[in-house]
Amino acid sequence: MSKVAIVKIENKQIELAVRKAIDLLGGITKFISNEERVLLKPNLLSAPENKEALEKIRTDPRVLEALIKLLMEKRSPKIMVGDCSGVGEKGGTKEAIRKSGYLVLEEKYQNVEVRSLEARGPVHVDINGKKLKSATVAKDVMETKAIINVPKMKTHSLTIFTGAVKNLFGTITGGDKTRIHSLGGTLNGFSQCLVDLYSFEKEKIKLNVMDANVALEGSGPGAAGKAVKMGLILASEDAVALDAVAVTLMGIAPEKVPTLRFAHEQGLGEIDIEKITILGEQIIDHKRKFKFPKSARIAFLPFQRFSKILQRYPKYKSGCINCQSCVKGCPEQVITIITNKKGEPQPRINLKGCIACYTCIEICPEACYGYESRTLRRVILVFSALLVVVAALITFLVLFLR
Repeated sequence: MSKVAIVKIENKQIELAVRKAIDLLGGITKFISNEERVLLKPNLLSAPENKEALEKIRTDPRVLEALIKLLMEKRSPKIMVGDCSGVGEKGGTKEAIRKSGYLVLEEKYQNVEVRSLEARGPVHVDINGKKLKSATVAKDVMETKAIINVPKMKTHSLTIFTGAVKNLFGTITGGDKTRIHSLGGTLNGFSQCLVDLYSFEKEKIKLNVMDANVALEGSGPGAAGKAVKMGLILASEDAVALDAVAVTLMGIAPEKVPTLRFAHEQGLGEIDIEKITILGEQIIDHKRKFKFPKSARIAFLPFQRFSKILQRYPKYKSGCINCQSCVKGCPEQVITIITNKKGEPQPRINLKGCIACYTCIEICPEACYGYESRTLRRVILVFSALLVVVAALITFLVLFLR
């Protein structure tokens, strides 16, 4: 039976909470023993200038430091902290790392290296999944036998939720992220790609430790979302079970999240809360009702046949600084930056080519984007088309019966 530890952070003592969570699962040596090198895979995403935005977006460096201390107490492995930030991120992963607060770990601990997973390039691998057949995975990931997955508890505009399973998308390098977004296309399609990637890397994932101290709700996973103080650390050997507990704490059923449902159906992990052993704090004592992205609401509807009609699209609001992140990150290359009447930079989206992947919302450091519903317009178009058909039919009948 899968086990998930839930520990409350007391008096801001994040390190103690991480230690307790792992002890509840049997201790760090149960998961990491003779490996020469361990990769800590945080959720970095982007590098906003605002410190409050940074706190709700990226894995807290104190969680990483707690894991580093645990590893070094039991043995002295080579530890690497690495990620590939969001597609199109200004300054790339190096800039995101610089602003993340992670570099101090490299300065503080002799055997720790903090770097972009893109630094040594990718390895082209055969995934052979249901949807994702191949990918370019970071060379550091492929050469590492032990990974501790350190995600952040956040909502996500496309996949509803991002946690341990989704965090592994950060092992994909460069432009292949845009290709996979295009390949996935829809919520279900992209979610299956994520599950295929998780299945491929699953054996390397020895432990999952989730930063749920400051979580994120609303238009996640980037700066547009809102911080939620949860004050928790979650940990499990089973990434799927960990995510299932996380979304339950956030107020939704695990089966509503396609990545979790697909992973469970493929035998990759448990999502039935009744079949998961909860250690430490109980879910009922910390469960909340998170606000999920407007774009994800159609996923909760009992019927999915008309989901395309109800689909929301990204819409520019204000605040563009012309960083070009959305332009570079758009999988379909349908965003251009124009100068508006006020002489300000403004993104323009060709909605005809937009696949509603919300990458632009995800990686924008200034939270410039919102959502646009085209439902009314589509209903009017459908209704108008029906009127034309009815009118043509009536005309035909009148002429035929004359």
